[in-house]
Amino acid sequence: MSDTPLYASSLWPPVRRRAANATASTMDLLESLGYVAKTDATGVFTLLPLGLRVHDRLSRIARTAFEERGANTVAFPTLQSRTLWEQSGRWDVYQSEGALLTATSRSGEQMCLAPTSEEIAAATVRDHLRSHRDLPIRLFLSTSKYRDEIAPRGGLMRGREFTMADAYTFDTALAGMRTSIAFLNDACRAALLGMGLTGVFQTAADGGSISAGPSTEHLVLGDTGQSTILVCDHCGHRGDNAVLRAHPAPQNDPVVNVIAFALTAHDGSNVPVAVAIRSDLQVSPRKLAAATGATRVDLLDPAQLPELFGKEAGTLTPWDCTGTTTLFDTSVAHLQNFAISNGATGLRHDVAWSGTAGLEALSPTGTDLHRAAQGMGCGQCEDGHYREVRAIELAHVFELDTQYTAPMNLSFTDGHGTARTPYMACSGIGITRCLQTLADLQRDKDGLRCKAGTGPADLHIVVLRPDLPTMRERTDQVVRHLRDRGAALFVDDRPGPAGEKFRYANLLGLPHTLVLSPQQEENEVEIIDRWTSRTRRTPISQISDARSLR
Repeated sequence: MSDTPLYASSLWPPVRRRAANATASTMDLLESLGYVAKTDATGVFTLLPLGLRVHDRLSRIARTAFEERGANTVAFPTLQSRTLWEQSGRWDVYQSEGALLTATSRSGEQMCLAPTSEEIAAATVRDHLRSHRDLPIRLFLSTSKYRDEIAPRGGLMRGREFTMADAYTFDTALAGMRTSIAFLNDACRAALLGMGLTGVFQTAADGGSISAGPSTEHLVLGDTGQSTILVCDHCGHRGDNAVLRAHPAPQNDPVVNVIAFALTAHDGSNVPVAVAIRSDLQVSPRKLAAATGATRVDLLDPAQLPELFGKEAGTLTPWDCTGTTTLFDTSVAHLQNFAISNGATGLRHDVAWSGTAGLEALSPTGTDLHRAAQGMGCGQCEDGHYREVRAIELAHVFELDTQYTAPMNLSFTDGHGTARTPYMACSGIGITRCLQTLADLQRDKDGLRCKAGTGPADLHIVVLRPDLPTMRERTDQVVRHLRDRGAALFVDDRPGPAGEKFRYANLLGLPHTLVLSPQQEENEVEIIDRWTSRTRRTPISQISDARSLR
């Protein structure tokens, strides 16, 4: 980031009187203060000079957190070939989800503006990986990503173009990948704390299209969040509904449904699996993948059901699946009496696992496969119940295992000369999302509030009567003194009333305001703390840098 002072008199867009309203929404406030600007494309924003300063500072904080822990920084291209994404098998997946922005070159090459960098990271390492001595590898990058959101919302929270600070690790074995997961979580935590984000917590989560394995989210509670998590009202246990253990309330006349899935194994093969679950519950693909070791979970094509089970969709029972691997959710495994489908005629009641007329006895073993939901009993303390709260996902860490390295043919030779497949993990921090989150969570009734090192500058110098030659000379001296000591400065050298300048200083919210006035002693300045509103006078010579003002 540039240390060049920002001057309000030459800032673009110009600082306009009364242009910003401290009570406006956070995104409106950022726009009116000249941090960001909308474009004609929905979900795509321009970072203006103030916003870019913040963006660059947050990116630097993230990079430092990873580099201090041993990562090497790289810059991967965002424009990537279809061939690369077909090697991992994700081209069709992301196309079917409508998330991939694609383009075709004049030579006919199909490409995409990548929403993530797993493929290019794996391909780059593949070209340089030879021996186990080359591992572990830990790479960091910060770059623009693109996602074809159907309905972009929340300003920078969920746009079509955004900045991610990503990291990718490669290890010789599963144990090494676990060590890298700890490295990624530690670096993400340090980066978010360095940005001034407090109240951040970690929860197990659903890795979505990126990972079929376990993942960890770094979240902060906030009404503007795009995520919904569950929190126990007794013990505080919290997490994603796809991974939390939960106890649904019992039913008087439960119905047991069977849902068929197609599981993709590590070797790329597909196998059908049936899941018996209470009809009012949903199967969690994340839990199903964890229970079976699958790398991908999809609903089985309904057209295949008659051939496999002799039944249409919606009419399957556990007794129709004896030739197929069948898993029983904990919601049904211990039922004494229940109902099942009776084909087109409705339901058959008074069915039991011990056997019923025409149905042989089954001995189901319960596996936790259902999604948790609001109102269900907590699976941690057994006493409380889950309630939904809004949260902001700031970072995500994924265990990728060999999900990308195997199909993309990455290999290294171990100490015995045998070819092995490396294990991969990754993380991502949403830099642009953190920018808006900081503004949203730290603002007050007077405007934004920034912590040192996270705003467009650290010291807001308010110059009263800048039209006087003596004040211009004094301003230049103070700026040189503070700049030589590494302070990041914003200088309000505009003509105008003092009240308007102080109002603007509160709106912009830099940690400290330094007031230069003709009424002061030559070596004296007034310091106002934005967080406490405390005012004190001090000799300018005693200000060594921004930290000395804390």
